[in-house]
Amino acid sequence: MPFLLIAYPFLEFWSLLEFSARTSALTTIAYILLMIVVGYWLLQLAGRSALLTAGRFPSAAALRGQLFAGEISVAFGAVLLMIPGLISDLIALYVFLRAVLRALLGGPASGGRRDNPMTEERDIPHRSAAERDDRGPVTLEGDFSRVDD
Repeated sequence: MPFLLIAYPFLEFWSLLEFSARTSALTTIAYILLMIVVGYWLLQLAGRSALLTAGRFPSAAALRGQLFAGEISVAFGAVLLMIPGLISDLIALYVFLRAVLRALLGGPASGGRRDNPMTEERDIPHRSAAERDDRGPVTLEGDFSRVDD
């Protein structure tokens, strides 16, 4: 693993040199600048989307699952696009495709999540389904001690 971290910048540089050898230096520079602009635009878009998502949920617990599923993937992919090199761009494409497939097919990241986190079942003892309300997650406060010790 440490070897891979040391070799990664050299592999990125080598990929850009190969791309430049097959096309031209001007095309390579234009490609790098285009990917930086696209990555910056996607990062702004992910930030706005994260803020809109944060405004829809009243608590941090309900927000956590929503935010990490989509916006963080897009932000990570956008940062990878802004790194010059073809390897990071391929990894970013993989991250984007995976996020799109999760959104379309409801994959593992969104499988346990419901559309409305306020209506999900909670493990609250001695409470029937008719008594459940839509106030969000329940926080228990107080002093606790283990009974089985």
